Amino acid sequence: MTLINNVKWVSFSQITKVSCQVVGLFVFSRFLSPSELGVMSLTLIVVNFINIIRDMGSSAAIIQRDCLTEGLKNSIFVLNSVLGIVLCILTILFSQKIAIFFHEPILAQTLKIISIAFVINSVTSAHLALLERDSKFNRVAFVEVISSLISLAIAIIFAANGFGVFSLVIQTLLYAIFTALGFWISSNWIPRLRFNVSDIKSIFRFSSNLVAFNFLNYFSRNSDQIIIGRFFSSATLGQYSLAYRLMLFPIQNITFVLTRSLYPILSRSQSDDKGSFNIYIQTLRVISIIIPPLMLGLAIVSHEFVLVFLGEKWFLVSTLLMWLAPVAIMQSMVSTTGSVFMARAKTNILLYISIYNAFLQIGAFIIGGFYDINTLVILYLIANVLMFFPNMYLAIRVLKGNYLIFLKVITKPIIFSLVMVSVIFIYSLLISNLSISVIVIFITKILVGAVVYITCLFIWERDIIFKLLKR
Repeated sequence: MTLINNVKWVSFSQITKVSCQVVGLFVFSRFLSPSELGVMSLTLIVVNFINIIRDMGSSAAIIQRDCLTEGLKNSIFVLNSVLGIVLCILTILFSQKIAIFFHEPILAQTLKIISIAFVINSVTSAHLALLERDSKFNRVAFVEVISSLISLAIAIIFAANGFGVFSLVIQTLLYAIFTALGFWISSNWIPRLRFNVSDIKSIFRFSSNLVAFNFLNYFSRNSDQIIIGRFFSSATLGQYSLAYRLMLFPIQNITFVLTRSLYPILSRSQSDDKGSFNIYIQTLRVISIIIPPLMLGLAIVSHEFVLVFLGEKWFLVSTLLMWLAPVAIMQSMVSTTGSVFMARAKTNILLYISIYNAFLQIGAFIIGGFYDINTLVILYLIANVLMFFPNMYLAIRVLKGNYLIFLKVITKPIIFSLVMVSVIFIYSLLISNLSISVIVIFITKILVGAVVYITCLFIWERDIIFKLLKR
């Protein structure tokens, strides 16, 4: 059970899922109309909200608990199963009203069908948690990869045969079914229908704080869309949404892989403060080596990136990325703190710090809403700076680590990234009067930046790079 081994298998699974998303994006855009894709987006808003309370934080509790009894596992299984059935029934009952609220009649049908997945996911969440607890990510990856490929293939067939938005609903439902079967078989655990209230009480404090955190985090992270949609035009919201999705890419993929791999490792080493801190620092080191050059590099070539991949109509995206790039760097590190707080059963601290974070984030959006989109994003950046240091300090304090070591670990890669950006900027000035195509400028800027950054790494961080490559 090592972090590197976990990262390897989680990366394999995540790369496959992202690849399926990209393929699906192009294929479904040919067979489905924008309105049908919009209906699926609305469906997923409801699904993502319900997923917050679907297992009431019990899966995380299974992974975190140092001593896990058979009684607790069975009680969690029964609780999750009942919650899944209840949420399925409630979704079906309120689907029509939700459809009326969003002015989309077909939304009622998509919600009724996709609600079946709540039951399926609920009866298998404990099995997945047990696999992750034991760091059996090779089995998890195999199940997720096969399920992603099969469900995508079948959904494409349905889309090609005119099933519209229901092909996407079928994809989601099939993925739930295939992963459920895979996790049940892979975990080698057969639950019993036994429920003990005292077992649930033993994880209540941990789980309740976690659920409260997820609620708060959900609304604070979605408040920007609501406020921008209220104060600005839909076109501005579209520009911001695209820039924000680009910012989230490293967090949703690279950092997600590391944090998913990290949580069971930290949970199994709760009595080893020094070992846990070293593992956490190494995780942050990897993030600091990858994310800053990636995001600052994207910011400095954002103008060319937009022209090459998106078109001139998305010009505002390049401006917003200049401010959102530092946000991505900070959030990629802050997003790892949840694993630390959960692993050490400090979900109360996770909840308290999330209240502080939500106050800053929502406050920045509300104040920025009275000005313009650039001011709003700048205030969002300031809010993230104010969030970054206390969040990281508390996580390191929980592990009884040294905050100065953390600062030392992230400083060099950030300096190297700033050097890279400076060189690219100088290069831009040197070629500004030359008649060169945008694509050539874009590619050469990337090459110049890559050479500068990699050179800095091999001069000043050679040992670290060799260690990572060796592993």
